Amino acid sequence: MPEEIQLKLVFANDHNSANFPVTLNTSVKEVKRLILQKHWPASPNLMPAAEVDRIRLFAAGKELGGKGNDDMKTLKEANILVSRNGPTPVHVMAVQKDANSEKPEPNTENAAKSSSVFAPSSEPRAARPPLPSVTPQVLGWRDLGG
Repeated sequence: MPEEIQLKLVFANDHNSANFPVTLNTSVKEVKRLILQKHWPASPNLMPAAEVDRIRLFAAGKELGGKGNDDMKTLKEANILVSRNGPTPVHVMAVQKDANSEKPEPNTENAAKSSSVFAPSSEPRAARPPLPSVTPQVLGWRDLGG
């Protein structure tokens, strides 16, 4: 039987917390789904679950999962540090849905332009003018004699 652990959910910007059992072979994606469906507190400090685009989870200073394939990892594969003295604290941060959630389809002309912005150039950069010397006198400081 897979090892069962207790997670203590600590919600960002809120006083609510919740404990729930989960096995180490549960995917991060499934944990996030369970949090939204069964453990999301009704609090004036938190956005309603319906407005949440995605959840970010942090345990022992490390993000569990992330986006895409990282969320498919099990808690064991994500190397969650399990507390030996009680429930394992997991900080929960919600990312709100974008009001303009419909993203325009990128066209190939704009994609080509945006990809070339970061391409290294073989041409040398233009020389920058030297910065002026900054002395205590320029800054208006007095010499206190030391």
